[in-house]
Amino acid sequence: MKHNIAENNFDLIRLLAALQVAFLHVLHSLSTQWSGAAIPQWLEIYPGVPIFFFISGFLISRSFEKTASLGDYTRNRALRIFPALHVCVLVNLLLVAATGYFATVDVSFLDILGLYLAKTTILQFYNPDFMRQFGDGVLNGSLWTICVELQFYFLTPILYVLFINRSRSRGNVAIITLLLLSLACNRLLYAAPYEYWNTVWWKLLRVSFIPWIYMFLFGVLVQRNFELCSRVLHKHLFPALFVLYTGYALAMKSIGYQMDNSFSPLLFFPLAAVTFAGAFSAPSLAHTLLRRQDISYGVYIYHVPVMNMFLYYGYKDELKFTFLTVAIAIVVGIASWLLVEKPSLRRKRRASHPIEATPALKISTDPQPSAERVKP
Repeated sequence: MKHNIAENNFDLIRLLAALQVAFLHVLHSLSTQWSGAAIPQWLEIYPGVPIFFFISGFLISRSFEKTASLGDYTRNRALRIFPALHVCVLVNLLLVAATGYFATVDVSFLDILGLYLAKTTILQFYNPDFMRQFGDGVLNGSLWTICVELQFYFLTPILYVLFINRSRSRGNVAIITLLLLSLACNRLLYAAPYEYWNTVWWKLLRVSFIPWIYMFLFGVLVQRNFELCSRVLHKHLFPALFVLYTGYALAMKSIGYQMDNSFSPLLFFPLAAVTFAGAFSAPSLAHTLLRRQDISYGVYIYHVPVMNMFLYYGYKDELKFTFLTVAIAIVVGIASWLLVEKPSLRRKRRASHPIEATPALKISTDPQPSAERVKP
C-alpha cells in the first residue's frame, strides 16, 4: 500500500516528546523523591530531544526540497522559531523582574538586555552568573536545543548543495558518511572523563551541531528514502516495534545505559524506527486529536520558566506541583500557538508546485509564492 508522506502523526509525537521532556525535567526539580518511581523510569526510555532531532531532519529536509527559493526557506524557518522565542524570553524576564530578584543581585539593564539578546538569537546556552540564585540557576535551560536546531536550519542548504543535491545513491552515501562522523564525535564527547564536562570546550561542543547532527541526518536519510523505509517499517508493525523497543530499552537501562542527553546510538536508531512507524500508523490520528493545533513548541519552551517560578517561591517536594507546572505549561503553550505562532506561520511561503521529496533540488532565484494554510 502506498503511503502518503504528508499524512502523518508527527505533530502528535512532537507533543508527546515535549510533554516527556517537561514532565521529567519538572519532576526532577520539584518532586525529586518521585524521580525513581516506576512511571518516570518508564518515561525516560522515550527521550524527547532525540525524537525532536530525528523528526526535524525528516520534516526540514522535505520542507527545504518543497520550498521555491533559499530566501523563502530562510523566512519560513525564522517564522517558525523566532516570534514565539522572543515572546517567551520577554515574558520570562518580566516574570523574574516581577519577583524583585534583579534588584537583589544588583544587575544592570544592559546585563538583562544582553541576556535577552543571547536567548533570542543563537546564544541560548549563555547563562550569566547573576541568574544562578533564581530557580534552577538558568533562565531557561531547555533553550539549548533551539541553538542546535538553528544550526541544523543553517546547514541544511549547505549540505544539499555540497553533498545531497545529486543522485539518490550518491546522496545516501554522503549522508551516511556525515552521519557516522557525527556519531563518532557524539561518542567521543561523552567518553571524555567527567572532570572535563565543566570545561568551556566541552560545553561549547555539546551545544554545537557536531555531536547531534547524526540524529538530524538520519531523519533526512529516512525522508529521502521514504518509500523503502515505509515498506520495511510498515505501519502495521508499530505495535510490535513499540513493545520490542520498550523491552530492549528497559533492559539496556538496567545494565547502566543512560537515558538522558548522552543517549546511546544503540538506543537512538531503534527509537527512530519506532517514531517513524508510529508517525504513519493510523496517520489521521494527529489531525483527529489536535485539529492541526501544534502546541508542542510552546509547551517545550515555557515549562522551565513556570518551573523556576515554583522553585523561587519554594513550591516543591510535592508531586502536585509537578502536575500543576506541566498543566500551566500546556495552557501557556496553547496561548503561544493561538496568539503568536499560528499568526506567524500564516506568513510562510511555499512553492506553487512543490517538488517531490526525493529528487534533486533546484533552488529558484525567482520564487512564485502562493498562499498557504497553516500547517504545524
